[in-house]
Amino acid sequence: MHMTKQAITKAEADHTPLPGLLNAVGEELHHLAAAVERLHAIVELPGVRDSLRDAHCFGVVQGIDHVTQNLVGISEFLSTLATAIPDEWALDTTAACDVVLIASLCERLKRPTMPRPTSSGCDECEFF
Repeated sequence: MHMTKQAITKAEADHTPLPGLLNAVGEELHHLAAAVERLHAIVELPGVRDSLRDAHCFGVVQGIDHVTQNLVGISEFLSTLATAIPDEWALDTTAACDVVLIASLCERLKRPTMPRPTSSGCDECEFF
């Protein structure tokens, strides 16, 4: 199979450098960890602190801690891997991004070098 120079350039344009992609995914996980950590504010709501005497409720709060620690760990793992991968390694992320339902997240993953918006709550929110 012979590709024209234009086809090769187009194929390269559709590819995302792997180190940047891993850093972007790591950063997304870090932001999720921070969001999950903020759930601890629920414990301070009236009546909630007393419910922590219940083993199930206490287990739920411990679960929040566990999720946060895992998100931070995976975030750091991916960011560290990114430093060991050659800059020229790249992937076509089109199919992977097509299954991401939040448009702003999809764009951040397609273009990991673009800065992340600083305002919170800018992603879509679906209420069920």
